[in-house]
Amino acid sequence: MVMELQIPALIYEEMVAHARAELPNECVGMLLGDARGVACEYIPLVNELQSPTRFLTEARSMLRAEKRRRELGSEVLAIFHSHPTSEPIPSQYDIADHYSSGVMCLILSLVEEPKLAGWWLVDGVVSRALVTVGC
Repeated sequence: MVMELQIPALIYEEMVAHARAELPNECVGMLLGDARGVACEYIPLVNELQSPTRFLTEARSMLRAEKRRRELGSEVLAIFHSHPTSEPIPSQYDIADHYSSGVMCLILSLVEEPKLAGWWLVDGVVSRALVTVGC
């Protein structure tokens, strides 16, 4: 588990563009990087539910992302998704269905200006994670 996630500005812009392109639905994606917590690539995934309030990653897109992760020799740093109409706070679904306790949950709110927040979701306990954009 990385202590701080560092997201370069260009990768952040890719994430925001993906979230806006999927409106009115939530988007989902995977952030890859190194053990120090520096993101190197954002991989958009497919939200199988096509819902404005929930996401479920479509299996084929997850397999493509895993293949890319292996090619790069990277780690999964975070699973990212958007909240088109709510603040970037984990929902009950986010907490129950999170990918892995060692992977950060990143949420981008599109209520007004894009607002990103990171969370650790471990055994039902939610704690704020440190995220830096523009490093």
